[in-house]
Amino acid sequence: MNYELEHDGNISLLTVKNEKLDSVVAPDLKSQIIILANSTEQEHLILDLSHVEFADSSGLSALLLAHRLYRDSNRHFIICSVPERIDELLKISQLDHVLTITGNPEMAKDFISDASGTP
Repeated sequence: MNYELEHDGNISLLTVKNEKLDSVVAPDLKSQIIILANSTEQEHLILDLSHVEFADSSGLSALLLAHRLYRDSNRHFIICSVPERIDELLKISQLDHVLTITGNPEMAKDFISDASGTP
C-alpha cells in the first residue's frame, strides 16, 4: 500500500495513495490502522481518501475496523476528502450514518478540536 503518514500533535493523518482500496490493499491498511490504534502517542486518526477511486467490501471492512478500534477507546476516527464514487458507496451501504466524514483534513482537525474542547 502506498500511503503518507503525518503527525500533528495527538492526531495522525494517513493519506492512502492507491487508486483502489480493495482486497489487495485492505490488509496493509488494516495493519497500519492497528499499529496506529495501539500507539500511545497518537490519539486520533484522520484517513484521507482523496486518491482512492474504487473500494470494495475489503476496503469498507478496513474503515469499519478503524471505526470500531477508535470508538472503543473513546478516540476519533474521521474519513476526509472522499471522492464522489466512494461517497456514493458509503451512502448505499449506509456507512455514512456510522462513520464520521468531513470535506478535508483541516475540517477533520477542527471536528476533533471542537469535540475534545481543545483549541
